[in-house]
Amino acid sequence: MDFFVKHWKVNRSGTLMMLAFQLGLFLMGVVMVLGINIFLNDDRDCAAIGGMMALMGTIFGGLVRGGITGGSRYRMAVSMGWPRLAYILVDPLLTVMNCIVGVAFAAVLNQLEVWLYGVIYPGWEVELNVFAVMPWWAYPAIVLGIALLDFLFGALLLRFGPKGFAAVWFPLCFLPLVIGNSVDAAREGGASLLAQLGRGIVFVIGLLSPTMWAAVGAALVLVLLVLSVQCYRRAEVRV
Repeated sequence: MDFFVKHWKVNRSGTLMMLAFQLGLFLMGVVMVLGINIFLNDDRDCAAIGGMMALMGTIFGGLVRGGITGGSRYRMAVSMGWPRLAYILVDPLLTVMNCIVGVAFAAVLNQLEVWLYGVIYPGWEVELNVFAVMPWWAYPAIVLGIALLDFLFGALLLRFGPKGFAAVWFPLCFLPLVIGNSVDAAREGGASLLAQLGRGIVFVIGLLSPTMWAAVGAALVLVLLVLSVQCYRRAEVRV
């Protein structure tokens, strides 16, 4: 408990920084919607973009808490004499708490945005409200997913440094786009290399049932967690 309180005090500014970042994204989204309605949109129906952008700001608050990555927070904690195991247990918990605050704040801003449009545009209809369409289980999934990524990315930074992290991060950013486009090209019957890749992906997906793929994913996450814990416990920290 003592380590938890000390670690929270050191990182407490991260929550305020995340809330400020979310508020900025929210205002940017609202200004964008108002600008579109003034210059482009005739029917005044619009999406709650501000609330959605505020929710995206939670990712910033989880992965770069206080502007500091997980690897940097780890080095700071260990160099101050704090036990490695205590960091492994406490830091993810603080990330979860931080993300819960971020999601709740985004939900409040989303309701404020919907109310604001109702005042400015009487009788308007919302075209997209992320908080209205997300199921209840999406909220804990977002929080736990961000905490998991923060933990794994911190270990990756400790083991391979910024260059190694970039070598993994950038391909992961483009992977969903490549998979989606390749599958679409395969369904259209194309003969390109992208279409052939899509056929291969469809074939591999068809080898297992959704339940079995979920088990494979869970096993992969467990392996990554074990490897990450080993990285944290063995990482060299110079004082």
